[in-house]
Amino acid sequence: MDREKKIRLLARLSVFECEKDPDLKRHIYHACTPSGRTPLLKIMQSTYCDRNCDYCVFRRDRESTPRVYIEPEDLAKGFYELYKKGRVSGLFLSSGIFIHPEVTMEKMIDTVLILRKNYGYKGYVHLKLMPGVSLQTLEKAVEVADRVSINIEAPSEEKLKRIARSKSLRKDIVPKIREISKILKNYKNKTQITQVMVGTSDETDREILKGTEYFYRRLSLARVYYSAFFPVRDTPMENRKAESRLREHRLYQADFLIKNYGFSAGELVFEDGNLRLDQDPKTAWALKNIHLFPVEINTADYETLIRVPGIGPATAREIIRRRSESPIKDPVDLRGIRNLKKIIQFVTLRGRYFGKGRVNTTGSLF
Repeated sequence: MDREKKIRLLARLSVFECEKDPDLKRHIYHACTPSGRTPLLKIMQSTYCDRNCDYCVFRRDRESTPRVYIEPEDLAKGFYELYKKGRVSGLFLSSGIFIHPEVTMEKMIDTVLILRKNYGYKGYVHLKLMPGVSLQTLEKAVEVADRVSINIEAPSEEKLKRIARSKSLRKDIVPKIREISKILKNYKNKTQITQVMVGTSDETDREILKGTEYFYRRLSLARVYYSAFFPVRDTPMENRKAESRLREHRLYQADFLIKNYGFSAGELVFEDGNLRLDQDPKTAWALKNIHLFPVEINTADYETLIRVPGIGPATAREIIRRRSESPIKDPVDLRGIRNLKKIIQFVTLRGRYFGKGRVNTTGSLF
């Protein structure tokens, strides 16, 4: 198989690891990077894998998965040709684990080194790290890449063992995330992320978000991604029901509250351990804590404003700017503010309430 065919096939197969659907026609997808939305070639170094994770399309015992490996020199050249044509701005490189995690990771690092040294490429590279690699290899990966990631997949050791018996959060993955966080202190503009699968092991949203809070507060991760489970044919989990994308969406909303709004996981509202699907997490929190509302929009500080349903950081800053010029007396003074109908239900304007009705403790308006 020639280089171009290998690149097309490996890029197409990498769809199973994308958090967003890629453009399969061009094998390119637009990812969130530290510099914004960026067109990346997301590709596998190899689809050979000696691990047997129950959910994975690349698992060792799945005979229907095409097995392909591309040499670092060929992958680097193929990517750089796309880059020169302006088709991509960056590379997201992952792989199945073949021979040994160290061998796999060395091949991936070699690909990036060839790009950096032989082609003078200085653009964005995201390297997926292999479980089981040494600290020395982690350091080299961080040195050559702009972003690195090692997926936790499940929120606890016990739940991970249900779906991936060869992996360990306690002995391998979390200690490596911790080590990477230490290494990253020596660099500027390099980041680490992780991903958890949703709906694979009967995990609860509370369990997931407690882990999210730990990764943000204690280990300074740039992002935690959530991936709703979908069944893959010819795997042990092929008959398991696909997870709701709405649940994934609610987790992202709760994630933003923890990461950007100052919420703790313990403040969020859960029913049987899970977020409500019929209500966004901030509104659910506000209705449970209705004694804190309505908020006077002219005097509330920034931290209070961003807890009002409908108000995000940008809106809070705009409200503060407007009221510094003149008091906000009427909803007309908030013209152009997003989510105004929702916001009005939870605020007063110089003591006056303009909502359609008071919010009561059951979460309804009267």
